[in-house]
Amino acid sequence: MIKSIYRSAEILKAIYSGVNRLTDISYSLNLNKSTTHRLLKALEQSGFITQDSQNRKYLPGHLIFRLASNPIFSHQLLVVACHGEMYHLRDLTKESIALHIPIGSQRICLAEVPSNQDIVYVSGVGNLAPIYIGSAGKVLLSEMRNENFELLLSGMKLLPIGPRTIVDKKKLTREIEKIRMLGYATSHEERLVGGVAISVPIKHYVCPASLSILAPYFRFGAKMMNFLDELKLSATRISANIKDHVFSPPLASS
Repeated sequence: MIKSIYRSAEILKAIYSGVNRLTDISYSLNLNKSTTHRLLKALEQSGFITQDSQNRKYLPGHLIFRLASNPIFSHQLLVVACHGEMYHLRDLTKESIALHIPIGSQRICLAEVPSNQDIVYVSGVGNLAPIYIGSAGKVLLSEMRNENFELLLSGMKLLPIGPRTIVDKKKLTREIEKIRMLGYATSHEERLVGGVAISVPIKHYVCPASLSILAPYFRFGAKMMNFLDELKLSATRISANIKDHVFSPPLASS
């Protein structure tokens, strides 16, 4: 069974590299045609691949696209890399810790470790919010190439979501330039009344990613900057973890 799994993985790699006919796959992997055909049929029945009825080429199947379309699943390598540091920060700050990436003009929370306190501020795993809102979104924008940021900004209408949402594009651009210099972003009531957050970027991943501390202002506002250095250290360790393990890009790019 282990040999079959290994061979199936090699077949998938071959198909994704453009080797997609039975004879060519068999030859490239040094497998006989009957074995190759059996494994191809098993992969096809499982939804990993499909065969074009016209030219008989093997192509990626519906299951691959279903998995790739789920950002929480396809970015699990990033989530795993952040897991330990997120719990460390939650225990240190006593506040919620969140991980975000961009999805078009929005940001999605991939993972979160909520505060154990009675009153908490959270994003919610899987929840989307406009990318221009909050420290997490602003960090994601700051990590984009300038031409990509400008193109994205030109197609967005900045709507007020919280009491202090930035709705002026020139002001947002100045804020992004400042974040690029400082290496972190803060927010106060940009999304929720009474909420504050501080975020830093995670490097070496296939798309921008931000690590954030989220909290109520009354409890965390005055001491938020005290945890900036530790937040940056955690992001640095996560970035090194990603780089050291040579994490491959997820199936679907954001």
